[in-house]
Amino acid sequence: MNSKTSAIAATILTGWMLLTGPIEPAQASNLVTLCAPESSLDNCHYRSFGEAIAALQDGDRLQIEAGEYREGAILTANRVTIVASEGAALRDTAVDGKAALVILGNDNVIEGLECSGIAVPARNGACIRLRGRNLTLRKVYFHDSQQGLLSGGEVGEVVVEDSRFERLGSVGRAHAIYMSGGDHLIVRRSHILSSKDEGHEIKSRARRTTIVDSEIGSGLGRDSRTIDLPNGGEITITNNIIQKGSNSVNPDLIGIALERDVKPHPEGKIIISGNTLIMDRPGRVLHSLVPAEMTGNFIVAGSPLGGNEWYPDRLAAGLPIAPALERVVLDAGSQDDQYKRTSQSEEDAALERTDLSQVDGVLAWRGHALTLTSPEVSVVTLLSSQPGKTASFNDLYSLIEPDKSDTWSSAHDRQTVVLSAIKTLRRKFRNVDNSFTAMTFKPGEGIVWDEKR
Repeated sequence: MNSKTSAIAATILTGWMLLTGPIEPAQASNLVTLCAPESSLDNCHYRSFGEAIAALQDGDRLQIEAGEYREGAILTANRVTIVASEGAALRDTAVDGKAALVILGNDNVIEGLECSGIAVPARNGACIRLRGRNLTLRKVYFHDSQQGLLSGGEVGEVVVEDSRFERLGSVGRAHAIYMSGGDHLIVRRSHILSSKDEGHEIKSRARRTTIVDSEIGSGLGRDSRTIDLPNGGEITITNNIIQKGSNSVNPDLIGIALERDVKPHPEGKIIISGNTLIMDRPGRVLHSLVPAEMTGNFIVAGSPLGGNEWYPDRLAAGLPIAPALERVVLDAGSQDDQYKRTSQSEEDAALERTDLSQVDGVLAWRGHALTLTSPEVSVVTLLSSQPGKTASFNDLYSLIEPDKSDTWSSAHDRQTVVLSAIKTLRRKFRNVDNSFTAMTFKPGEGIVWDEKR
């Protein structure tokens, strides 16, 4: 390049910089560390959850160390990754009357976070309220709040994977997962369990909904539909265990396009296949006002549907008593095409060896039928479904007195009610087996089921 050409180029560059300002290098993402106020860890950038979230810039990564954080926050940054260490939890506090974390930014990822105790006057307090676009939740544990995840508006794609949502719901308007719009909800390899107060485990108004390789069940919760997709759309529900509990207030396991006063999505392909669908109360496995392809499922109780394997009850399907979640699968190696069940946990495996059984909906101990009230059945079912683990007095009280809140009585009164009910239950078991000792009282904790005693 000659001197004349170089001078012209320099003049052009100078003029461009005067118009646009100096060219700055792209800002590298920052690693920000948040520690709990009481933590003894060093090298912490923040000890306030609200301050740490407010300080995040686009592309940053936030590491949340173990501890309890009783603050709400609003995230406005984009492309942020929040990773929580084991033991890091948001507790009891919402911001702006909405959620523990309100997300306004786009394309964010949250991993490993626990959240509980979120409640607001509107009865829809969530662990996360999404208003931005595109969110991934990975390995989160949201529980015992009015709502787990709530989105509002056009939120793009939401992915929930390898996560657990438990005991969430409020007044039939708040749910474990509620996507109120957007392009696509994807739930995979997750556990969505025991919604309460007439909430759904999953409610999605997204144009597309995909639920795969997951366990979604009422347990003993007083929920509504297990899966509710009121606007229809393109739907894939495959390779899941989906259960309707005995205390559910709604007879539908899966509901599609049932809200007539909302605008439905254009009809898309609806595939429900390869699932184990368990009905522990009378009702409909599928209630849909639009065509759905439903084949290759294993249906336990409810009514037979063409193209699916059907069993009249859990006993016929080889499953343990409710509310245990187990899959019915085809044993390809069997000469006579018999079916077997595959255990989902050590607890379920323990149930295979139990002396408790269920025949035609009646509980039996060592082959002898028991005469139990509905609350007593719920108590025995809860205890026996988690052998070796202690059920709290509050959990048992909610089954014995389902119409009363545990806030209506003192802890001492609740314990008295539970112990009286357990005493009656023991007597009923001992009427058929004088050596029965499986229900054990743990002072100050609750009741444990242990058949090895």
